[in-house]
Amino acid sequence: MKMKKIICLIATLMALYSCSTQVTTAEKDGQAADTAAVVQRVNDIYARVLDVYGNSSTPSELISSTSLDSLYCSADWNEWVARVNDYDRQHGDDGMMGFFEADYWIMGQDWQDLAVSDVMVKELTDSTATVQLNLHNCGNVIPVRLEMALAGGVWKIDNFIDLANNLDWKAEMKEYLDKTNRK
Repeated sequence: MKMKKIICLIATLMALYSCSTQVTTAEKDGQAADTAAVVQRVNDIYARVLDVYGNSSTPSELISSTSLDSLYCSADWNEWVARVNDYDRQHGDDGMMGFFEADYWIMGQDWQDLAVSDVMVKELTDSTATVQLNLHNCGNVIPVRLEMALAGGVWKIDNFIDLANNLDWKAEMKEYLDKTNRK
């Protein structure tokens, strides 16, 4: 009698384990699909970015002829960029260069032989993703981290981080405005 109970207990435990393994596998499959969708989104964004930069000769042409930020960046990112640009426009006559001495899309002032490689998702939740990639520009490879946010069912870039130079663009914009507003 005792042996039958042990066998039943073992069979029950094996059945429970089997069910939990199937759920875990299904969850992993779902996350793999989500991860692939984020990687594809970043590849699509940078395909457009590389196309725009490849067809332009000066940064001012890029700014006026495209709306990369409005298409591919979060509302919060766009708000910070607008605040910094507004400040710089208002104070441009005091000899300041302004905040944007380089371009966050290409991590530099100049560009040549632009490419992106090794796009991978480092973290993923229902509404945020952290993506790392290598940006190739002017013979350099710059590791970049993108903080992404899901907005209206579409992944948008919420921050650019230049890992080679430890430059968190959004944090730097906030600090820039904070410092300039204290003057």
